[in-house]
Amino acid sequence: MVDYRWAERVAEKYLEDNNLLQLPVDPIAIAENHGIIVEAKPASDVGVSGMLIKYGNHFGIAYATHIDVEGFQRFSIAHELGHYLLPGHHESILPGDGVHQSRAGFISADKYEREADHFAAGLLMPRGLFAKEIDKRISGFEAIQKIAEVCKTSLTATAIRYTEFTPDPVAAVLSEGTRIDWCFMSDELKEVGRIDWPKKGQPVPRDSVTHSFNKDFDNIKNGETEEGNYSFVDWFGGRRDFEIVEEVIGLGGYGKTLTVLTITEDLEDLEEHDELVESWTPRFKR
Repeated sequence: MVDYRWAERVAEKYLEDNNLLQLPVDPIAIAENHGIIVEAKPASDVGVSGMLIKYGNHFGIAYATHIDVEGFQRFSIAHELGHYLLPGHHESILPGDGVHQSRAGFISADKYEREADHFAAGLLMPRGLFAKEIDKRISGFEAIQKIAEVCKTSLTATAIRYTEFTPDPVAAVLSEGTRIDWCFMSDELKEVGRIDWPKKGQPVPRDSVTHSFNKDFDNIKNGETEEGNYSFVDWFGGRRDFEIVEEVIGLGGYGKTLTVLTITEDLEDLEEHDELVESWTPRFKR
């Protein structure tokens, strides 16, 4: 697997070198400090999150407004800054005058787009400051929501970053209708043995809180929330089942649903129980 975290480190070093290591980071101010003109695209222009424009030695950034979420727009600007500031980027994607269109949000397979996404995450949610915000809060959706307010980032970008740094067993899932778009899991959750990683295109588990929530599109359009308990095995498979907390929010004009899955069971106790059961299980010779 390709490691794109070097792009995050470039962003974090930029903040350190320019005495900007405090939240929230202002990507527009950074762009303007480099002489880059930043303008909003009309809301009628859909399909791309942002553009890096080059004319001679002059650069501009245009960002999408069809998704009326400040955090999404700030991430789009930071993504284009990644194309400008990361070594070799604008020389490769814009060798001459022209426009480069981006689709930010960790969904592209293109290496330059993925690197720019990680740069944006490191710029707006630098590791050290983000981890301190996690430490202030109890695990779950409310923590993600509060940190998003501090960083002025979208819930989805914050949730992805949250799974990267939280010490707790947590997963963030994006879905649309009955299908999963993506799932990010924390390192602690990955340590649970013999589980499946929910993947793009797989069905949302039937009768889960998310499945019921997504049946009514008004829930998504109006940014409604819902919480309940559901089966660990139905989301992740594995050999042991227990209840997990499932917190769901509709993402409005984005048309999708964010789900935060949190294990409240003590994983060490579960491991000890499994080992005890295994030690007492008779082994018969064939």
